[in-house]
Amino acid sequence: MNNAAEYAELIMADDCESIIAETPTAYTPDRIERIYEFADGAVVKYEWQSTPDGRTSPDGKYNHRFTLVKPPMPNPHRFKAGVIKVIEYPKN
Repeated sequence: MNNAAEYAELIMADDCESIIAETPTAYTPDRIERIYEFADGAVVKYEWQSTPDGRTSPDGKYNHRFTLVKPPMPNPHRFKAGVIKVIEYPKN
């Protein structure tokens, strides 16, 4: 990986060869959260919110968010923990 956002791409593509574990941590009709573990040791949290109207998403800022919780080992590109990709709601 040259860019930490590539982990988000692997999750969206459901790349079963790279993802070694997927653990749901929250599941409601308007919110999903999962933890993904990768073969290189990286751990990424995926979050989804249903709508930006404030009813189900208090901050209304994102639809999908990917956060690097634990960098890979070894970590030659010196990735740091934090948000690696955000997919916002489509603008009307």
